Amino acid sequence: MKSKRLLQAALQSLAKNKEQTTAARITTNTVVLAGPGSGKTKTLTTAMARSLIEDVEEPRGVACITYNNECAYELEDRLNALGIERGDRVFIGTVHSFALSQIILPYGRCVLPDWVDGVTVATDQDRAEAIEIAYKATINGNDDPKKRWEFASDKRKLVVDRESPDWRGRNPELADFIEAYEAELRYRKKIDFDDMPLIAYDMVARHAWIRDSIRAKYPVLFVDEYQDLGHALHLLVLKLCFESGIRLFAVGDADQSIYGFNGAEPSLLENLSKRADVTTIKLKFNYRCGTRIISASMAALGEERDYTGPDGAHQGVISFHPVKGGQAAQAAYVLGTLIPKLQTEGYSLNDIGVLYRWAKHGKDFVELAEARGIPFVRADNQALIKRNSPVARFVERCARWAIGGWKLANPKFAHLLRDATSLVFGMSATDAERKQIGLELISFLKPLEPAFPVHDWLASFRSKVIGPWALRARTIGEHWSDLDEMIERTEPSGKGSALSIGVFCGDTAGAGALNLSTFHSAKGREFRAVILLGMDDDVIPHPYNVNNPRKLKADRREFYVAVTRAKEELHIIYTEGHHSMFLPELAQRSQD
Repeated sequence: MKSKRLLQAALQSLAKNKEQTTAARITTNTVVLAGPGSGKTKTLTTAMARSLIEDVEEPRGVACITYNNECAYELEDRLNALGIERGDRVFIGTVHSFALSQIILPYGRCVLPDWVDGVTVATDQDRAEAIEIAYKATINGNDDPKKRWEFASDKRKLVVDRESPDWRGRNPELADFIEAYEAELRYRKKIDFDDMPLIAYDMVARHAWIRDSIRAKYPVLFVDEYQDLGHALHLLVLKLCFESGIRLFAVGDADQSIYGFNGAEPSLLENLSKRADVTTIKLKFNYRCGTRIISASMAALGEERDYTGPDGAHQGVISFHPVKGGQAAQAAYVLGTLIPKLQTEGYSLNDIGVLYRWAKHGKDFVELAEARGIPFVRADNQALIKRNSPVARFVERCARWAIGGWKLANPKFAHLLRDATSLVFGMSATDAERKQIGLELISFLKPLEPAFPVHDWLASFRSKVIGPWALRARTIGEHWSDLDEMIERTEPSGKGSALSIGVFCGDTAGAGALNLSTFHSAKGREFRAVILLGMDDDVIPHPYNVNNPRKLKADRREFYVAVTRAKEELHIIYTEGHHSMFLPELAQRSQD
């Protein structure tokens, strides 16, 4: 069997790393603590493949919960390389997707008295209106409802169990506000994304038969980036794994927890790893970064860890670049001096990641790159392709297939068809519906030259395929309007007017494109050379956080993530005389 041969080869490739080998073969509840560049994804996918092939008998399978869809796509590709495809036996998706497709939709009509057919995901306008109505019905004060909702939203994410004393025992007015908001959404036949894991937890907590049903289907639950997934996922894990007998394999790194604004809490992973009924394995090697970069990253984090490079690892380069002037001057220096120098040293634009803390810090850089005709791919909230949007990523993959991916089966048309069917019908597609979706998709996806205008292609895709699909979709969690935003941003009168379909999907005929990203969006990625732009004293740490130990630690984790994206070279750019307070420590360690 091909998958068995591929699995044995994968296990053999881990043989020199005792911790990875142990993790891939273990059959008890396990937490793998995996630092940057430690081979986490390889270990996770090998463990998943081994469990499917050796531990779990058909038709049972395994589920893997990820932080975002980007992580899900990578895991899917890795499993494909091991001869295993996502399907009835393999679920890979976000906690929201797991909650919706594996718990709420299959069982909601049985246990939720107010659940009705036709429920859809709330739009931003739905949410804003519900907040206004709920505020007037409960608090009705003089402050801004949106500002008050920020506190309510935090409570909603942190206090998942509404039977607990904390729900009404602390800030009961916020509990009233939340419940009124949710009631308004239900009246509109809507749920929001935060609803999904909350509803799923409530169902699982109240009904043992639902837990038993999930265990029957998925006896093993894998969780990637556990530190980023928040309280609702944590309580789901406790119910499903430690009360109901599903085996847990969780991977994460508390030092890389940078999504506190979404309810992530690093202590959840730390506490899980300390349980007596959990085996904890720490991956110690950093295969990505040069040894100097590994050492300097400890200064960025502000704490020592025992990570090391493998035997024979390169040292890496760390350089500091003070620039006279602000963001515009820094952009001019990087584009006019530093990047050309890297290119003379053999780096392509594809090899270079330009990282900045927030999207606004990349504004001057983007404008100058556009003016100079330097190609780039942007991964922040201004990006053409929303990395966490299944619709946007599906469209991107279709574009890649059309300009030559069909020749290399990268991506395979079968995978596009499966994704299309999932977007439109979820898990309920009939054979006839799958066939019809396939005919519609292949009729549209004609081979194109990479220079074809992407705006025209996107508009045609919407009118001929995506629009009709959205009208007959039975799924409730897809943002079909993401394609409208992509079309709008490539209007001939806009900044994306010259964008070709090749550049849109990352094929630039060998010329390459710079990778632009915020620190948050760069998590999980790596580049031969990383340029940290705008590392000034008013950027990181945020001035308000300097005297707040908890927030300062969170800023350090964010900086640590940025530093550890670099494989060979790390270049730090800042305004002369206004460097971040983190830089002197980093400079000292880089000389050790």
